[in-house]
Amino acid sequence: MDSQLSIAIIGAGPSGLVFARLLELGGITDYVIYERDESATPGPWQQGGTLDLHGPSGQLALKRAGLFEKFSRNLARWEASGLRLVDSTGATVIQMGEGRDAPEIDRLQLRQFLLDSVPAHKIRWGHAVRTVERNANVGRASTDNGCIIHFVNGTSASGFRLIVGADGAWSKVRPLLTSARPVYSGKMFIEGSLSHDNPSHAIATEMVGPGNMAVLGNGNQMSVQQVSDGTYRVYFWLPVPADFYHHRQPSTVAGTNPTSKTETVRQLLLSSNDFYATWAPKLRAMVETAEGPFRAWPLYHMEPESVGWTRSVAPGVTLLGDAAHLSTPFAGEGVNYSMHDAVELADCIIEQCGPDANSVTQKDTALEDALTAYEEDMFLRGRHLICHSAQIERMMFAENAAALCLEFFKQAVHSQGDSSQSVGKGQ
Repeated sequence: MDSQLSIAIIGAGPSGLVFARLLELGGITDYVIYERDESATPGPWQQGGTLDLHGPSGQLALKRAGLFEKFSRNLARWEASGLRLVDSTGATVIQMGEGRDAPEIDRLQLRQFLLDSVPAHKIRWGHAVRTVERNANVGRASTDNGCIIHFVNGTSASGFRLIVGADGAWSKVRPLLTSARPVYSGKMFIEGSLSHDNPSHAIATEMVGPGNMAVLGNGNQMSVQQVSDGTYRVYFWLPVPADFYHHRQPSTVAGTNPTSKTETVRQLLLSSNDFYATWAPKLRAMVETAEGPFRAWPLYHMEPESVGWTRSVAPGVTLLGDAAHLSTPFAGEGVNYSMHDAVELADCIIEQCGPDANSVTQKDTALEDALTAYEEDMFLRGRHLICHSAQIERMMFAENAAALCLEFFKQAVHSQGDSSQSVGKGQ
């Protein structure tokens, strides 16, 4: 049982790793990261796509972590910042050109980049959390928040002043703070890929290039994005029940063969007017040839009013990112907000509890004061993110989504004076 460590970070994703890096730079080195993966080597289910880092959040986090120059020089794909929105006929509705301050990076690249910035011995691999409980017999001493972390591998850890849940949508830390749980949004995306040898790779190169494309039509969506090796990820965004994919196993096939399930779903997407049956041939071709096995991602979110708790509920415990304010991904801000959370939390803790904190702030309540300051702002930002993403979701899945998006971006261009965007430009 680990008992000598004062800060436990649950989850080695972007927010947990940025937080650890900032603690290290701030002179707080008494922490440990618990991660459910067995190692840094990704499994076949963890390939992921790409994401863009925004100036006031993701990029800011890298700058504060002393990593931005290396990121910009070695990993940032500035040329991939373009976004093309088309309708189901293949006609371009909006073209947001290269040069936006939103460079792309593969999710796996970002994770490894951040892992490399943290001392390797600070990460405990193979430590999936089963539960976190508070020991009622432990008082609120400044050296122990009274919580015990139980891991799936049969071990446990305690003796922490602070536990930070950076463990995503189904956080095992969240129940200490709130009974709120994620709810299904009514939307799902199903992921496939286009390798270099795929017959539709040339179509993606023509229509998408090095950036991203979103296709809007008849209440559905499809997106295509290039990753760093020049291949493409294809995502089918569907308004379907949460069990849509998992109940599509042919009755004649024993077991849960992922290949047969992929083909069953593919045929449904291509044959049904509710999905892509009437879409343009080039768009349908990417559905026809997308490589599997497909992976389904039911999209969940927290209700905005459920984001928040009082500090007295669980002293010495807080949350970062999706664990605190899970949203659907339609605003494109999830990872950016998570990294921003990490900056804000680290700032508050270092100011109140770091080695340079003055004697006035070195008091028994310093940690709780830091968490209070962090959470007041985080709650507001988290609620805003959930609401903003829901607003964009409604727009993008409307029957007239293309027209709504055109008007939305026209207003954005007018208000921002962004000359890098063109709207209503035909194919």
